[in-house]
Amino acid sequence: MDGNAKPDVSICIATYRRPKGLARLLEGLARQKLPEDLSLEILVVDNDEDGGARSSVSAALAGALDIRWSNEPRQNIARARNRALEQARGRWVAFIDDDEEPHENWLAGYWQWVLRDAGDAFFGPVLPRLDVPPNAWLDLETFYSRPRRPSGTALRIADVSTSNALVRRSLFDGRRFDPAWGRTGGEDVELFDRMLRSGASFVWCDEAVVFETIPEHRYRLRWLTRRAFNGGVGHTRLMCRSGRTAVRILRAGRALAAWTLLMACLPFAALAGRRALARTWLRGCTQLGHLWATVGGIYTEYPGAPDGRMCE
Repeated sequence: MDGNAKPDVSICIATYRRPKGLARLLEGLARQKLPEDLSLEILVVDNDEDGGARSSVSAALAGALDIRWSNEPRQNIARARNRALEQARGRWVAFIDDDEEPHENWLAGYWQWVLRDAGDAFFGPVLPRLDVPPNAWLDLETFYSRPRRPSGTALRIADVSTSNALVRRSLFDGRRFDPAWGRTGGEDVELFDRMLRSGASFVWCDEAVVFETIPEHRYRLRWLTRRAFNGGVGHTRLMCRSGRTAVRILRAGRALAAWTLLMACLPFAALAGRRALARTWLRGCTQLGHLWATVGGIYTEYPGAPDGRMCE
């Protein structure tokens, strides 16, 4: 691509201390089978003040990738994503995580829908890959699967994230990821919600597949518990942004009732086996997260939390 020409797509990657994952991702991007007229740039923003991702980027530079590395030392994923957006020159912005690897037709799958002018943003499936076989009770379908839909399906806010996305660059005019969400997670959903409310159209593209590597430490019930709790916190925090007391009271009442019922069902779920018990427990944790958020609680998922705390 001509150094003065603007690319069609800017691929934005925020990374933090995952050198192997980042290297695997960049290798996957180098293998993309692209339409002849599709040009790319890759922007890697290292959210580690030590700049540990530079070596992975340096290795990738030996190939044919148009890639730039920069550092955002403030540990906040929203700030890292915003740093990438500041540098992005493409008409479209793609997002993918540093623990993921794209199918070789990932961008080509998206691009056919761009050419149809079918929407303002497109989202695709994230398929899990396990590092090692999990315990017998822990299966992908129950604990790690995400819904898939026919291509062209219009999406709601519950269906979108930056783990696999292609977004029209103009949607970011006057909008950025909110740093207030940058240590808790959910910064992507919060921003996409604002876009949807402004009238943007979001569309599913089932051909644009990426694979997420699930490391062994995420096979444990403790990690799944934290994920379920944080999911509840993030959802209710988003729904309660208006600050209206009546909304918070209503959501708190629903969450408390659901949590009480699920906890009462635990002994019966145990009779059906560990898988059913874990599923019921995790649903209860999600409701507890909803309840926590109604009283203003948050959950810190990313590094840099004050005093190393996970809940605030």
